[in-house]
Amino acid sequence: MMKRLLCSVVMILVAFTAFGHTTQQITHDENQNTEYQSISPEATRAADSLSIILGNVNGIVLGQQLRSILDADFDIAQVTKTINQMFNCQEGKDFITGMQFGLMVAQINQEFRNNHGCNLNKQLLLEHLKAELLTENPIDDHTAYAMEVKMNDFWEQINSNGEDSSDTLIDSLSSTMGAVNGSKMRNYLRMIDSDFEQIFKGIEYGFEQEVDNISLVCEQAGIQIVQSFDSFQGQARMPLNKGLFMEHLTRGLCVETFDEEEYLTLYEKIDPLIERVAGLSPDGIANKKAGEAYMEQLRKDKSFKFTKSGLAYKMLKEGKGKISTEDDVVNYVGKHLDGTVFDSSDGEHMPLTIGIGIEGVSEMLQLMKPGGKAIVVIPSNMAYGAIPINDAIGPNETLIFEIEIIDSLK
Repeated sequence: MMKRLLCSVVMILVAFTAFGHTTQQITHDENQNTEYQSISPEATRAADSLSIILGNVNGIVLGQQLRSILDADFDIAQVTKTINQMFNCQEGKDFITGMQFGLMVAQINQEFRNNHGCNLNKQLLLEHLKAELLTENPIDDHTAYAMEVKMNDFWEQINSNGEDSSDTLIDSLSSTMGAVNGSKMRNYLRMIDSDFEQIFKGIEYGFEQEVDNISLVCEQAGIQIVQSFDSFQGQARMPLNKGLFMEHLTRGLCVETFDEEEYLTLYEKIDPLIERVAGLSPDGIANKKAGEAYMEQLRKDKSFKFTKSGLAYKMLKEGKGKISTEDDVVNYVGKHLDGTVFDSSDGEHMPLTIGIGIEGVSEMLQLMKPGGKAIVVIPSNMAYGAIPINDAIGPNETLIFEIEIIDSLK
């Protein structure tokens, strides 16, 4: 995964928010205020500007989505009320992930009821879903496929029989559907280190919602918006203004005619604002100070040289021949200032072009020859700047790379 960091800076927004009780939200906000009490007025203004832009952009997109899905005017007050309810409640990211699954199953049940005049057996479906989700001995892929085939057979039989379908047939469909979906969810959730008990609580909550089509869409839209807000807040490394966000999201929802040029003008302001806010955040300020102090210490070390751009490097082994070209290959290790490794080629020879995405690495490679090995310390403005890279690199981080030019691909 880390190798991709060097190739390009790709912002992957996978975020979750919380859902639960208002009293928990109050406690959370109090802790947050304590944690961020050192935020400067300049940082607060930047965060407010970001909140406004994100509100407008999310509101415009959501409004267009809802008009497309509902094929009619929708109640903006209902949408904003649902989103506000989610903002003011917290119980954990796994709960809301489960709620998403639950709402999807609720939608399937709703379609089933519309087509057949009765519900799936919720109790059986949830019972088998939970059993498969929480089991220590999940069904294998072959069995899961066979069960999915059986589930499709039950669907066809019910569609053929219509309202004359027996309760036994519906029960069989429900239990099989629960097991199949539980298996699929488990396979997906294992990759994101989830609390399955909380996931299932969310599934139960979402599935038990007795909602009409418009309300169901509003619930799903609410999850989408709150997750988006939480994601950007995580990138900014400081709290954004929910009040301003919701105020401008409501304005965006009111935009009936989509003007692509105006939308792109707004959208293009997001990344620069995130970079500004993250750079002014407590994390960004602390990382910048730490980097400056580290560089100052290196200036006392005669084994390190400095380039005009501010790069610090120590040549551990001089190479031979001409300056490295794009045909050469490298091994590298990327570290934080505390020595923790965040990226590595893991001994695999990587093309020299791996450094194109980072200005400091590119410059260092131009100073090395085949067979050479060096330690280079890269200030944040020549590394990834103020925008955090997932959880790997924080804003304004000064980074250390150990680079070795191995050989030529020729």
